[in-house]
Amino acid sequence: MRSIALLLCIAVGYIHSWTIDYLPAKQVSSPHFNRGRSGQAITCLTLHGTAGGGTVSWFQNPSSKVSAHYVVEQDGTVVQMVSEDDTAWHNGVVTTNSAFYGRPNPNLWCIGIEFVRNTQNNNIMPEVQLAAGVRLVGDIKRRYRGINIYTHDQFNVGRTCPGPNFPLARFQNA
Repeated sequence: MRSIALLLCIAVGYIHSWTIDYLPAKQVSSPHFNRGRSGQAITCLTLHGTAGGGTVSWFQNPSSKVSAHYVVEQDGTVVQMVSEDDTAWHNGVVTTNSAFYGRPNPNLWCIGIEFVRNTQNNNIMPEVQLAAGVRLVGDIKRRYRGINIYTHDQFNVGRTCPGPNFPLARFQNA
């Protein structure tokens, strides 16, 4: 009986353990991801706005069925929720009028970063949040040379994500 309990503990530890990719980040695991990337190389970074707070808790909620690799809080805290080696569930539906329509699921080849914003995704983001996000994006760009940066509304055309007043150029120039 003890052997079974020990094996179960080892198996659970294996399933839920992963190494953080961005050392300044706080590690908080989301259950919503798929192991690996089905052979797809990481070529994209998708930037999102959360349309409200409570994102880390929502990504841990069993009923949410959504996640992202990173959440950047308004106070500049960076939380990593899914290993970059794994597929987070952040891009959702690719609309037929998107340049990405017909390609493999973008979750397989994109790293997702959520920026906590107000419910309309239109607030001016605090400088501390922007600076933390620029450092994170710069680190990812150094590790994945040539990575493309897109916003969620380029995949789901018509969606307001990351929203107005989002300083995309700052992240592209990170």
